[in-house]
Amino acid sequence: MSKVSIVGGCGRMGLRIALIAANKGHNVTSIDIDDEKINEINAGCLPFVEPGAEIYLEQALKKKTLKAGIENDAVKDSEVIIITLGTPVDSNLNPSIEPVAGVIFDLSEYLKPNQLVIFRNTISPGITGRIKSLIEDKTGLKVGQDLYLIFAPEVLNEDEGINDLANTPQPIGAFDEKSFKRGEEFFKTITNGKISFLTPEEALLAKLMVNMFKYIQAATANEFYLIAENFNASIYKILDATYNKNKKELNIPLPNPNMSGPGMHKEGWFLVERTPFSDLITTAFKINESLPGQVVRALENYNLNKVVILGMTSKANSDDARSSLSYKLRKALYFRDYLVGCYDPYLPEYSDSTILQNADAVILMTPHDEFKDLNKIRGFVNNPNCLYVDLSGTWQETKTNSVNGLWKQSGSSVKAER
Repeated sequence: MSKVSIVGGCGRMGLRIALIAANKGHNVTSIDIDDEKINEINAGCLPFVEPGAEIYLEQALKKKTLKAGIENDAVKDSEVIIITLGTPVDSNLNPSIEPVAGVIFDLSEYLKPNQLVIFRNTISPGITGRIKSLIEDKTGLKVGQDLYLIFAPEVLNEDEGINDLANTPQPIGAFDEKSFKRGEEFFKTITNGKISFLTPEEALLAKLMVNMFKYIQAATANEFYLIAENFNASIYKILDATYNKNKKELNIPLPNPNMSGPGMHKEGWFLVERTPFSDLITTAFKINESLPGQVVRALENYNLNKVVILGMTSKANSDDARSSLSYKLRKALYFRDYLVGCYDPYLPEYSDSTILQNADAVILMTPHDEFKDLNKIRGFVNNPNCLYVDLSGTWQETKTNSVNGLWKQSGSSVKAER
């Protein structure tokens, strides 16, 4: 097995592959700049919610195959270097090479012949050649001869986790066959999923297309919700009437403001730069990002003072708040002069359920399992006139007794009360 250094190895993506590799016998060092996360990991505590990862961390520390640190020195003694960064875009969501170049500059003095460098994060397919050139210029090593370089993004759906990585397909993008073979050799030790030899651009497009397909599906579901709303028709009844249990892949998903996952709204811009017909992706962005505004407009017909948002994370049963539209909704509610509260048991700053007391409206944005019992939420609220907003159809009461997710405790359709 190999010595592996993971740059950004205490983040969500980096720690996932670190834990898998460490439990497969590799000697892994997770390198990060976050001292708090480093200390937590070395003490046996996950720095974020990752279902199933606790046992991986416990076993890795027990076997002494994982450690976390802040220094890059471990890179020089590693056979495999995995780089995991946040999606590199600028403030206008344009692809940016600066974060990637910065990492290459920082690591160049530690890189040596015969090492395998893996870019794990999502980056623009248009900058792969520049990355290769930067590595060769800074190290003096030739990719494919002295040093091996691959692009191997994590192709994981947002509702999947660490336990699914063992069977997830793994595209490997390489400029040369030798680099691919080295990458294939490594990934065969940590996954049973299909491994494919692609160009760097193809591998990154595979990741981006998977994410954008899900993002566009989310936009389609949200657009259908808005269409049904305009006709005073129930989207829940429509979807129930067309549901086919034998062909579930053809079923339209339920609308959901926070269903697309962190980063997806940024990644689509990597695909539109050279696309002659980019309307599909850009329109999906507009639809999904407009949902908070649609919710706020739906509240205008009611006499409300205190409004509480349920769920501030970007997906259910997670503490990952990146790109969550709940924050956009909160800002829009503030601008309309509502008294705004937020409740999310996965985020310490919003974990106080007493904020729900005497709310005039409760908006379900992220359907955590803790929110599935509406009677429990109603008990926290203790206001018989409270308006409940549930676009995702998580609560049976809203699916059955409302037209499109606006419901009061009396059980009557709020739509009819306007």
